[in-house]
Amino acid sequence: MAIEEFPVACWTLESGDVIGVILGTELVVMESHPSRIRSAASECLAKAIKQGECLYSPEISSPQISFHTINALLSYRSDQGVYPLSAPSAFRIAAVHSRDPDKGFGECFLPFLQRSFYYYDEVQLKTLIEHFSLQVLNNVTPEEAYRYIMPSEPWLEVVSFDRGKVRPSQQQHNSAAMEYMLTVSDQAPLPKRVKRQVSRLPEVAWERGEMIQRLAEELLEGRSSCLLIGEQGVGKSVLWQEAVRVTARLSKSGESPLTFWRSTPQRIIAKAKYLGEWQEVCDEVVESLAQINGVLWLNDFISLLSIGGEGQEDSMAAYLRSYLAKGQIRIIGEMRPQELEAARNKLPGFLHLFEQINVTELSGRSAQRVVQAYANYAATNFAIDTRDDALETVSQLVRRYIKYERAPGNLVRFYHHCVKNAFEKKQATITRDQVIADFVAYTGLPELFLRDEQALSQEALLDYFKTRIIGQDSILEQLCRVIQIFKAGLNDPQKPIATLLFAGPTGVGKTAATKALADYFFSAGQSKNPLFRLDMSEFQHPGHIERLIGGEGKPSPLVQHVRANPFSVVLLDEIEKADDSVFDALLSTLDEGLLTDRFGRTTDFRNTIIIMTTNLGVNAGGGMGFSAAEKRGQVSLSGIRDFFRPEFINRIDAILCFNPLDRDSILSIARRELELLNQRERIREQKLNLSFSDDLVAHIAQAGFSELYGARPIQRAIEQRVVAELASFLVTREHTPSRIHLDAVDGAVVISAG
Repeated sequence: MAIEEFPVACWTLESGDVIGVILGTELVVMESHPSRIRSAASECLAKAIKQGECLYSPEISSPQISFHTINALLSYRSDQGVYPLSAPSAFRIAAVHSRDPDKGFGECFLPFLQRSFYYYDEVQLKTLIEHFSLQVLNNVTPEEAYRYIMPSEPWLEVVSFDRGKVRPSQQQHNSAAMEYMLTVSDQAPLPKRVKRQVSRLPEVAWERGEMIQRLAEELLEGRSSCLLIGEQGVGKSVLWQEAVRVTARLSKSGESPLTFWRSTPQRIIAKAKYLGEWQEVCDEVVESLAQINGVLWLNDFISLLSIGGEGQEDSMAAYLRSYLAKGQIRIIGEMRPQELEAARNKLPGFLHLFEQINVTELSGRSAQRVVQAYANYAATNFAIDTRDDALETVSQLVRRYIKYERAPGNLVRFYHHCVKNAFEKKQATITRDQVIADFVAYTGLPELFLRDEQALSQEALLDYFKTRIIGQDSILEQLCRVIQIFKAGLNDPQKPIATLLFAGPTGVGKTAATKALADYFFSAGQSKNPLFRLDMSEFQHPGHIERLIGGEGKPSPLVQHVRANPFSVVLLDEIEKADDSVFDALLSTLDEGLLTDRFGRTTDFRNTIIIMTTNLGVNAGGGMGFSAAEKRGQVSLSGIRDFFRPEFINRIDAILCFNPLDRDSILSIARRELELLNQRERIREQKLNLSFSDDLVAHIAQAGFSELYGARPIQRAIEQRVVAELASFLVTREHTPSRIHLDAVDGAVVISAG
């Protein structure tokens, strides 16, 4: 057990006796000589622990004492009213304070006034001392004012105390309730030793001092439950975190200090298996919290309306409604504005039981000061310095690209990623180049997009797509245009990066174009595949809509992917086969970049590219390929516009029509797929070199082309005709030649060395 330190404010009485007030507690000792104060304070602390009192050492180090003159206006009181004196009276006030730079806040005690408070800036300390002093002294009577006059100059002592050596003589009265709550929640705030194990991220709500004070007062003096309402990233969780810590500290010396328990609705009733069992769990939680003066802090608050029974009226929220109305349980939590509206519609009256406090996004300057404060924290704690241009780059990149979070959360989260990388690589300085490299890994965006000074080469861009997409030159120009708009920063920031409809028959390169776009935009530094595909033929019934956007249980695969990978390409394959309810759900996604479920939980698609494919409008006169009927398989836009509603079409940035493949394109695709065999693991390991004749390419093109499926069966033809023969050639030889030539003679694959 670590040694705890308690500051003791001491002063001498007229009798010569010495008084010692143990700050942060209500404990007072008196001795005949100053030398005995420390031992008396230690004995007093040990006795309080043995009697089961909850005592916490103040979270300050190296306390200092300072003196201030406060002018207060005293008053006489009588049955007829209050009569202030004509002139203010001067009081000499002692203040004991210390600011911990690691935490970013300080604590101040006014021992003669029995007041304490937290502060976040040394500049504010003098003003706050005056404010809290006047709260006590203004309008007291002259007779009452004598109790606040210092009889002598006070001084400070510090008592070191080892709690581990003190064994309580009896168990705390509410130990059973405490033990039960630990099975369904975690006590907050976390002990210091646990905090260090959980995260290196400083748990400080910089620039939010007034809000923290307001929340702490609400928790201490109020009796209602409370919700913070704000967008993702504004700092709701860290505000509660600091407010809970401040409140626990301020209330710990009372007869029944507040305790806080952090959990989720899912965790609380996780062990309930039978009908009616989860209600019993809720009853026991309410009873346990009442015994220990507990406040329940719920993460994922909105899920209260979706778990428990089959509907909202049978949910956990509905069950706890009566307890909340009677004040038998206090709950604190957080919600987004969209979730708030959904909850009001789902269970009217439930949210009226909560005090609702709005949390707005920090301004640009305030958010920048938060990042600077974190940079100072990193320099002090990890010896990692951050250059000014690196911090500016953090702000620029986050403001431009990370739209799914608000400030300061988006800035702090990415900068924390930079600090973590620097710490793991043992780098002493974070530079602008390092920030850009970290952002590439963080988002998958190529460095080309992140550096305005780096020009985009139209020729290099076309060359990239020409090697990936064959026979669709008109499509290449439109894909390049999407990239140019994004590089210039001219895309609409309130919509997905691009919404495209790929129209054309099967096997002409729609999927290949989607993969090429995904790789160009989001594959830099990414280990995960940036492409997510949904087969829309699986959503042909109105009841399937929850499989797309998520229901009362866990989020849908689409939602899970985009939340985990906000920078990605979403492919909705054969979109025309989906039910009309799917199109309705997608309207807001295509227009505003947001997908919202019926509980108001939103998923941000503004950093995605949404690509839909369709076979609508394809000329049904036949297939495509080597025949002279070039019009077969071509796309008619009128067929597409006749099928989709105008409001859906209007939300699509571009409709890209893929043409049927000609003979040269089919041959090029066949050669490219054959060349990819050189990338197979066995070929690369043995450093073999495969070459292919024109006759083999023509043979595979003819065998692998289908009028119904286009060029798609070419890969299957290669596996069946080439790979199988190559495998037989390799396994029947003791010594494999380094160069292998593959040819086609009379419809058969022939393999030879050299």
